[in-house]
Amino acid sequence: MPVSVRDRTQLGELIGKPGETLNETLFRTLLEMIISGYFEEGFRLYPERLAEQFGVSLTPVREALMRLAAEGFIESVQRRGFHVRHPDAKQVVELWQVRLGLELTAGEILIERLKSGELNPDVLSEMTAIQAQLDAHVATISHSDKLDLNTTFHNKIVELSGNRMLASLYRGIQMQVLGAWVQRGLTSWRERMVYEAEEHHAIIDALRATDKVAYAKAARRHLTRSQRGALDDLAEKRSSEALAGK
Repeated sequence: MPVSVRDRTQLGELIGKPGETLNETLFRTLLEMIISGYFEEGFRLYPERLAEQFGVSLTPVREALMRLAAEGFIESVQRRGFHVRHPDAKQVVELWQVRLGLELTAGEILIERLKSGELNPDVLSEMTAIQAQLDAHVATISHSDKLDLNTTFHNKIVELSGNRMLASLYRGIQMQVLGAWVQRGLTSWRERMVYEAEEHHAIIDALRATDKVAYAKAARRHLTRSQRGALDDLAEKRSSEALAGK
């Protein structure tokens, strides 16, 4: 199931998803609050206050905060607690590297399932339909809807691999919420949709042809450009914040 960034009015509410543990819900909710700007950079997160706000015990809140610290979204300083920090270029690169490895593996497994007849090629129709929606609404689609559709497109490759461990790892890298933070307030994402469309179609074509070499080439091209775009957005965002004195 794709990660979705909720409307700001819903932030701070603990809304679970099917199959999600309390720890996972807390982690996702806090991450969405951080990425959305609900907490300013440098803001101190008090476990006791968060536990009271969410109506849960202290232990799962602390575990969620420790995971956020381990993944670089907050920092844990001895005797000073947890403080919000926003992703930097190193984190963007690391996440995209992990993403590429997972999507390459998922695509290879999916192609093997298609070749063996375990899966009918019709399973790719949903990816085609998703891209058709993106193609049809380049000029009008909202940022959140674009992110949702794009995430669903990529999640489908992982889902169709049939590898539950791979799917769990892929969900854990939280690509969409990171993208939402990096691109918040920017407009360059829309300009890139034309290139993304070409790359998505190349990925679909390679999967339909069950061509591992073509798939790897298409996926690498797409995610390399995507990483470059994220780094450009991050630099633009930091520059804008510096000019604004943030």
